[in-house]
Amino acid sequence: MKFRLVTGRFSAILIGTTLLAACATGASGIAPSGVHPAWWREAPPAARVGVYVAQANGAADGIVFEFGTQNRKNKAPSCSIGNQKFVDTDIAADPAGNLYLANVQSGAVNVYGPNCGNLVASFIDPYGSDGDVALHGSTIYAVGSQHVAVCTRKGCSGELTDPSILQLETAAVDSKGNVWGSFYNQQGRISLIVWQNGAMPGHSVSGYVNQNTPGGLIFDKHDNLVSIQTRFFHAYAYRCDAAAASCTNTGTFTLHAASLFGAFNARNTDIQVTDYANDSVDVYAYPEFTYEYSYDNGLIKTSSVQGIAQTR
Repeated sequence: MKFRLVTGRFSAILIGTTLLAACATGASGIAPSGVHPAWWREAPPAARVGVYVAQANGAADGIVFEFGTQNRKNKAPSCSIGNQKFVDTDIAADPAGNLYLANVQSGAVNVYGPNCGNLVASFIDPYGSDGDVALHGSTIYAVGSQHVAVCTRKGCSGELTDPSILQLETAAVDSKGNVWGSFYNQQGRISLIVWQNGAMPGHSVSGYVNQNTPGGLIFDKHDNLVSIQTRFFHAYAYRCDAAAASCTNTGTFTLHAASLFGAFNARNTDIQVTDYANDSVDVYAYPEFTYEYSYDNGLIKTSSVQGIAQTR
């Protein structure tokens, strides 16, 4: 039985099956946290990274898998981190391959070493439980239902919020440190907000044309904003101006299937998107969004794919 949380990201904890517990302990043949594939010790640090994909069954069982960066042959993941508690969550990874993951049950943001490594840092968001994580240098942005906490690995120093926010979807940071959040406003309308330079106050953004859902946000290396129409079939591209609090829609693309979140490779020549409808990962050429291939080997069909992060 599969469970999906469609609305109210933190309004309910859905209890599903315990299938993932076996995977977290290695019953699937995938190494648990801290146990690496045979090639790991011999590989140079630059090769010890890949694509992280999160799956969860409600908020009862969560696991993050690591795949190779090019997976046209649909190879199984090389390792995993199990025993997590998250729901509809997006994840983040830094250039060194460390994984950043919010735990909705404990209110902690956990940091794991490269390639399903051990827990290297953990802190509690004092402003509430989080669903998503975004990074800018050493600053960690933890995204809750109505706030974005501003943190480092040692803890949080403040929060970004606004009275207009009813429910945040995700947040992303551009190269200048401006923090952008997609959300439902108090009237239930799809909206976008920007906190210029990552500081209060927030400013409502004009020109955001996402439909159906607020969207999963990600910036490319040229500061073009891509917003995935979460649980639906489109991706929207924008050129945005933080000072003017405005965005211009530069393209709208039809995806292979209903999707959630996306992640660019380092060169920004492809974007990998979690396919919510088929519990797979779909890969597109960027910026034209031409569908290339999908992979799902090792993913669990009783759970929904959620966040994704690329490190190469």
